[in-house]
Amino acid sequence: MLCAAVFILSGCNKSVNYLDYVSEKRTDIYLYSNDGLEIKIYISEKESPYMTDGVKGDMNSLTEIYVSLPRNYDEVNVSVCGTEGEMNYRAVENCYYLRLPDGKISGESAEVTLTYGGESHTYSAVSVLYDGVIGCDGAVNCVIDRETELFRTLTENNVFLGEIYVRLLYDEGCYYYVGVCDRNNKINAYLVDGERGKVIASKELDA
Repeated sequence: MLCAAVFILSGCNKSVNYLDYVSEKRTDIYLYSNDGLEIKIYISEKESPYMTDGVKGDMNSLTEIYVSLPRNYDEVNVSVCGTEGEMNYRAVENCYYLRLPDGKISGESAEVTLTYGGESHTYSAVSVLYDGVIGCDGAVNCVIDRETELFRTLTENNVFLGEIYVRLLYDEGCYYYVGVCDRNNKINAYLVDGERGKVIASKELDA
């Protein structure tokens, strides 16, 4: 099921580890939903500053929390794993958002305390990962195995001239978005089945 990519460049004995060029990696998602209240937590590593320019920058861990409530409140605060803060309202998405500069959440679930309307409530958000789901590296390797010519053309002098994004997705099952961005801001995007370890869709995009 797992893809086993070999990073050998044509015409030489050196190898390129393309995983070193991953500039965004969403490794887990935690979800809670009941009676019109939804919580989504994304656990990621991203380059900072984040730019789709085909060049990997310095990576930082972060936790992003999205909360949708049955009605809007002037102030919503969230606490998870000993870190808390006031959430910002996003009118376009009709949800509250907070970005925490860390990735402390791990395991099968996370206790999330929301404070709004003068009351506090605690909910258990559950990880979408389950046995048999490949990780981010496995998803990238699947794309490398399938798109050997693309990676060959973007490799010069043992250097990969691009950056890679890999994001865990969930829709009644786990999938991965893998994007390969070159120095001209062209992105080759792929959807990988998280269980079978196969590319099931692809598309070319402009950043």
